[in-house]
Amino acid sequence: MYRAPAPVRSGYLLVVSMVVVGLLASSAPVSASPTGLASAGARVQQTSVQEVRLPGIEPPTLDPGLAQDIPSIDIITQMFDGLVALDGSANPTGVGASSWTISADGLTYTFTLRQGATWSDGKPVTAQDYAWAWKRNVSPVTASPYANAFAPIKNGQAIIDEKLDPEQLGVQAADDRTLVVTLERPASFFLALASTVTLYPLRQDVVEGYGDRWTEAASIVTNGPYRLKEWQHDTRIVLERNESYWGPKPSIGLATYTLFPEDGVEQMLAAYEAGEIDTTGSASGIPASQLDRIMADPVLSQQVKTFKQSGTYFFILNHRRPHFQDVRVRKAIGMALNRRELLDDVIKQAGEPAAGIQPEGILGRQPAAWPKEDAAAAQQLMADAGYPNGTGFPEITLTFSTSATNRLLAEYTQQRLKEILGITVRLESMESAVFLRWRRGTEWEQRGDIYRASWFSDYEDPENWYNHIWDSESDPGVYNAAWQNAQFDGLVRQALAETDLARRTALYTQADQLMAQDYPHVPLYHEEVRSLVKPYLKGYVPGRVPAVAPLRTMSVDPH
Repeated sequence: MYRAPAPVRSGYLLVVSMVVVGLLASSAPVSASPTGLASAGARVQQTSVQEVRLPGIEPPTLDPGLAQDIPSIDIITQMFDGLVALDGSANPTGVGASSWTISADGLTYTFTLRQGATWSDGKPVTAQDYAWAWKRNVSPVTASPYANAFAPIKNGQAIIDEKLDPEQLGVQAADDRTLVVTLERPASFFLALASTVTLYPLRQDVVEGYGDRWTEAASIVTNGPYRLKEWQHDTRIVLERNESYWGPKPSIGLATYTLFPEDGVEQMLAAYEAGEIDTTGSASGIPASQLDRIMADPVLSQQVKTFKQSGTYFFILNHRRPHFQDVRVRKAIGMALNRRELLDDVIKQAGEPAAGIQPEGILGRQPAAWPKEDAAAAQQLMADAGYPNGTGFPEITLTFSTSATNRLLAEYTQQRLKEILGITVRLESMESAVFLRWRRGTEWEQRGDIYRASWFSDYEDPENWYNHIWDSESDPGVYNAAWQNAQFDGLVRQALAETDLARRTALYTQADQLMAQDYPHVPLYHEEVRSLVKPYLKGYVPGRVPAVAPLRTMSVDPH
């Protein structure tokens, strides 16, 4: 999951494959009683209506099929349910589905939808709503940034490659409450994949009837515990509890998101200190310029909370550019940085310096195999590549989405590469929506050099990293960096179909070691969120996956 615009898809505490591989061994029905997400709502259920006031950023979209950023996914996950969710131990829990069976060969999943689940307008949620949404989202016409989520489903990749019609996707509604999914090959991570926003159901009549405006408050219908009451673009979003929701009613009856500019972290803090919002949120954290003051304040320092997330920030390098085709140059850039200094003294963010790209919890990661920080060795690598002290190396551009933290990170990198390697770096900032379009366009492909990026687990499984973003077949629709390593691709594709945990781990381990040798991109740090939370706001816990705080777990004490 890409996170924008501030230091950002999502938190399971155990490795998903360990859970689901066991399920593949049996075709017995799996109970899907809502012991995960819904029970959290049950614990805080009260009769009075409570309101929470949260910070936000204008989401580029509220369409689950098009969402790829935290501001969008945060709101979407409050309003929609998928077939399943993963609980805090990474166990698949039925939400839209009350049960499912898996065929003995691991290729066919049959879901029974929950009796009584309805849309916010009262119409029942049907299997056809899922089937239509999946075929719509996999279609090249929709241009979903997560279309490759459907690649494990039969004919999915051929549809993405425009070789087959979307109607041939291996999903069908056997009847109103039975959804049958056929895979290309066994996929131990499929239930985790089914929990992600791209596989949420959609109403065909609403999407087609309202076109691009179907996500506005006057037209949208949703099937989750909250519904969209108001969306004043760039000003605020108001969610209200969906009283027709099938599950336990959450305590929070109204959630008001005040929308700040992409670089508005200082404004968020000011609003928090003025008592206008109840937390500084999980997206932007605490501004670097204010951290020392806050930590020294006897009241505010007690309101600082830190939450780990399954994600990494990194620099994407454009492998079409001749100067980045030499691995020595790529390694030199990464080895020239001081990540602890960057975190503690520059951006002043919670986090862990990243040796490798994959975060803790992802099978196969081998951080010790990646090059270590070493300024002198970085200088020698540049000299070996023919650029002693940067002589002859072209000026490069570092592009980033607008935020105060990204600006500090970029300026530090600019200074560091000049001092250590003699490289001249020009900085370029873009608003998030513009940036997302730019990185998939010809301007980036032909003239771009480096951009600041991040990935947050959609589900804590190696497929979501090695296959979903680093396989060269996936790259054009994700980071569009043109890195390709045939041996790496072969290993991760073999691992994709492997259901034996030990063999699967070994394959991904080899793949990570290859990444370390080839050093396609520059790891920066693994994310931790540092937020201010009012003492009366209970149950505010941004997940490791996804990196959002569910409203259904929150409550507000009298204050």
